[in-house]
Amino acid sequence: MARDPLNDQVPSPPAQARFWNLWNMTFLAGRSLEQNNLDAESVRRADTVLQWLGALGPGSGRILEVGCGTGWLAKRLASYGRVTGIDLADQAIAVARERNPDIEFIAGDVATITLPPGEFEVIVSLETLACLPNQADFIASIARLLRPGGHLLLTAHHRFVYQRRSDVAPLAPGQVRRWLSRPELRRLLQPHFHVLRLVTIIPTGDRGLLRLINSHKVNGLARLFLSERTIRRFKEALGFGTTLVVLARKRVKC
Repeated sequence: MARDPLNDQVPSPPAQARFWNLWNMTFLAGRSLEQNNLDAESVRRADTVLQWLGALGPGSGRILEVGCGTGWLAKRLASYGRVTGIDLADQAIAVARERNPDIEFIAGDVATITLPPGEFEVIVSLETLACLPNQADFIASIARLLRPGGHLLLTAHHRFVYQRRSDVAPLAPGQVRRWLSRPELRRLLQPHFHVLRLVTIIPTGDRGLLRLINSHKVNGLARLFLSERTIRRFKEALGFGTTLVVLARKRVKC
C-alpha cells in the first residue's frame, strides 16, 4: 500500500485528537443537514449510506457510528435504531451531546473503549478509515463490536481520485492520511467480513486522466446525448468516484 511519506511518523493520539477537535470546530460545529449547509459531498455520502441502511429492513437495532464528530449524522441514524456515537475529538463530542441529548456519545478510541463484544447490529463510519494509523486494528475492533451477521456501512477516501485532486490540503499537525484503493479495502475487510457491495460515488479530480474525464468540454459533449445523472453514474461505475462505499456483513464462525 502506497503511503504518504509525511505519515511515516505517526502522530500521538493526543495530537490526533487536537487535530480533529480543531477540524470539527472549524468545519462542522455550526452545521447540520437540516440547515442545508453541509458540503455536497458529505450529503451524498450520508444519503447513500442511509439508503443502504434502510434497505436492510425495518428496525436495524443498535447502531454504532464511529467517527461521529458533532453528531450531524447520528441524528438521522436514530430513525433506524438506537444509536451510540464515538469520536476521538472530545470537543466535538461535547457539541454532539448538547445537540442530541437523547443519543449516547462517547469520547475515545474505538479500539480501547469497554463495550461488550457483539453489542451492535450495525456499525457506520464515514471517511474515518484513511485518518487512522492502524487500519487493520480498526477493522478488527469494529468487527468485535458487531454481532455475527451484523452489517458494516463504511465510506473511505479513494486513493486513485484523491491523488488526482489539486484541492487536497497539505497534512496538518496531528493528521493521518492513508487513502485506499478498492482492492486494498477488500483485503482489509476480508478477514472479518463478507463484502456485499463496494462502489465509488462522487466523481471528481482534475489531474492526469481525471482532467480529461471531468473536463467541461468532454462533459458538455456527453450532455448532448446523456443526462447529467447518467454521466455521473457511468463514471462511478468505472471507478472514478472520490468515495468508496462498502456494505459488508460480519462473518459467522462455524
